[in-house]
Amino acid sequence: MNKKIEDESRAQIALFLPDAIARALTSYHRFAEQSVPDGVKEFSAHHSACKVAIAHVELLLKLARWADLPDAQADDHNGRMIMTALLQEAEAEVLAYNEREGVVDIT
Repeated sequence: MNKKIEDESRAQIALFLPDAIARALTSYHRFAEQSVPDGVKEFSAHHSACKVAIAHVELLLKLARWADLPDAQADDHNGRMIMTALLQEAEAEVLAYNEREGVVDIT
């Protein structure tokens, strides 16, 4: 990949990723905290939706790793701290979900 395009891509990702992670986590929490339906079909749908939400958070984490975020060279100390905290929260949420569900991480 062209170095300039890669650098521009990383910069764009760094701008949108904090909000994307925060929204994904908020959405996951809101949905996962709903009472689980009693019906088999509804239970399965709820469980599947939680899996999809966690997969979304995992993809955002992979994107952050690809982009080497937070950028240790960035001048915005507060932005780095926010990004670090969001990444830690997202990683903890994925780990907790995987432990609850007995998911083995093969990455």
